[in-house]
Amino acid sequence: MKISVAMATYNGAQYIQEQLQSLIDQWRQPDELVVCDDGSQDNTVSILESFAKSAPFPVRIYRNEKNLGYTANFFKAARLCGGDWVALCDQDDVWLCNKLSAAESAIIEHPNLVMVLQNSELCDGNLNPRGRLFPNKMRGGVYGANSQYGFWVWPGFLQTVKSEFFKKINSGEVPLNYFPGHPRQSHDKWTCMISNALGGICVLSQPAALYRRHEGALTGRYAGKSIGERVNASRNVDSAHYRFLVTVARSSASYLTTAAEEASDEYWRNSFIDAAQNFENLAIIQAEWAALYESADIFNRIGHFIKIGRMGGYIGPSFSTMGIKSALKDLTKVFCRSLIKARQPL
Repeated sequence: MKISVAMATYNGAQYIQEQLQSLIDQWRQPDELVVCDDGSQDNTVSILESFAKSAPFPVRIYRNEKNLGYTANFFKAARLCGGDWVALCDQDDVWLCNKLSAAESAIIEHPNLVMVLQNSELCDGNLNPRGRLFPNKMRGGVYGANSQYGFWVWPGFLQTVKSEFFKKINSGEVPLNYFPGHPRQSHDKWTCMISNALGGICVLSQPAALYRRHEGALTGRYAGKSIGERVNASRNVDSAHYRFLVTVARSSASYLTTAAEEASDEYWRNSFIDAAQNFENLAIIQAEWAALYESADIFNRIGHFIKIGRMGGYIGPSFSTMGIKSALKDLTKVFCRSLIKARQPL
C-alpha cells in the first residue's frame, strides 16, 4: 500500500514549515508529497523547494500557470498522486504523529474501505487547544452506502481517500454547492458525496491533527454558538433556502447519473444510480419544505408538514432525514405564524 499526501498551497509561508515537519514526524511517513502551488507571492515555494532537498520521501512541486482556486488546486494535486490512497493536506495545520499510521491500520483492518475520516483538536492561530475535538460528528466505526445525509461533509484535511476517485471520476464540473460562498462543491464535499454513494467510510475517533483557525484561513473558524444564536439562525431559514436546495439536490442527481454512465465498474455504476435516486427524493422533500414555508394558509402548512413526515424528512433514511429538531422547528412555523397573525390589530 502506498499513501500519497496531496497539498494545495497559496501564500502559506507563515505556517507551512510546521506542517511539513509534521509529515516527517509521522510514525508512518508518506510515500510521497505532491504539492500544487496556486501562484504564491510570498516564499512558500522556496520553503517547499528547500524541504524537498532533505525530505526522507519524494516531494514533487507543481506551480500553476494561473490561479485555479483552492478546490481545483486540490483536485489537481490529488490527480497527480501515484499512491493507492491520497491524504489531503492543508498548508497551515499540524498533523499528529499517528495520523497516517492510524489511517493505514484502518485500511488494512477493513479491506473494502473507500475513505478514512479522522478528528482534530481545534486550536487558535498559535496552536493553543480550544478544548474540543473537530468535527467529532460521527461515532467511530464503519458506515455503509447512503448512511449519511445527502448534504454532508467532513473536512478534507482529515480525509484519506482512495486514489481511484480522482483518476476514474470526472471532477471538472462538480455539482452545485449547498453552502454559500462558492458556486460549486469543494473537493472535500465531492469526496464525501462519492464515498456516501459507494459505502465503506471508516471514522476514527481519536484526534490526528491540530486544526489551526487564524485570520487568514479560507474556511470558517467554528466558534461555539449559543442556543439563542442557533435559534436565530434557524428563524432566518426561509422558502428560498429550500428552493435553492432543490436545485442543488437535482444537480447532484444529474452528476451521479452521468458518473454511473461513465463507470466501468458495475458496483460503482449501480451505487451511483442509487445515490442519484436518493438525491431526487431529497429534492422532492426540499420542495415540500419550501412549500411549507411559503404557504399563508395553516391547513396547507399542516399538509406539507405531514407529507414531509411521510417521506422520511424527520424520521427515516439517513440520506434525507433532518431529525426531530427540524420537526419541532417546522411545527413552530406551522402554528406560530397563524398565532402572530391572529394577534395583529385590525
